[in-house]
Amino acid sequence: MIEVGDAVVALRDGRRLGYAVYGDPNGLPTLSCHGGLLCRLDASSADAAARDLGSCVISPDRPGIGLSDRSPGRRSTLDWADDATELVDRLGVDRFTCMGWSLGGQYAAAVAFRLPQRVSRVAIVAGCLPLDEPGRMDELNRLDRGLVRMATGSAPVARAAFFAIRQGAKRSERKRGLPAGSMVEGLRSTAGVVDEYRTFVAPWGFRLEDVDVPADVWQGSADELVPPEWAAEIVRRLSSGELIAVEGADHMIGITHRAKILRRLVETSPR
Repeated sequence: MIEVGDAVVALRDGRRLGYAVYGDPNGLPTLSCHGGLLCRLDASSADAAARDLGSCVISPDRPGIGLSDRSPGRRSTLDWADDATELVDRLGVDRFTCMGWSLGGQYAAAVAFRLPQRVSRVAIVAGCLPLDEPGRMDELNRLDRGLVRMATGSAPVARAAFFAIRQGAKRSERKRGLPAGSMVEGLRSTAGVVDEYRTFVAPWGFRLEDVDVPADVWQGSADELVPPEWAAEIVRRLSSGELIAVEGADHMIGITHRAKILRRLVETSPR
């Protein structure tokens, strides 16, 4: 039985995977893939909307983030789909929708790629293109470029940088309008965040062209972290993608428009 709140499950390989459930525990399930530097708590902004829509939002922490244990060795984005599959299986979820914001966009796409018969629709919100493509890193914002270079070049330096970010996280959460605790908890393990950023730029393990699930690609025109033109390229590569451009919205579209994103998933997915 799915219950609202935080929980932890033991995966087959012995790692712990933490997750939170929001909304209606008996409603249409949606798996939420959190943004970078954040955790399962970023989906708490969907709680009220999910209750109103009759939707159950399942929001796990990726390896090394929040309540979840790190995974030994290098991982690809696609590896996350195995953890996500094990979680939904444990919760007794068969068909579900999936959404991912920012760094979480590629993880949502990975789940849709791995489980096309079970994911009825996916929402990629202010998502990225594969950063291992030639010239793509140069298009990324300066902050993330710097964090990627530290994470891939010197783990101790990167951990120190992530620790410093965590020290100011409460203030940053309030300034950006993030759910309380989502950044502080997301940066709990600086080593885990280093792992996240290394995976961020590694080959995904699949192609967007091979994602065979209807997709909504949300993008704000005023996004300063992800180039808005990336969204059009993602749609072009997907087999069934629709661009939903939001004039004037910035990168926080994943929070400010979460209710609309969730409503579209619920209303366009078969029960």
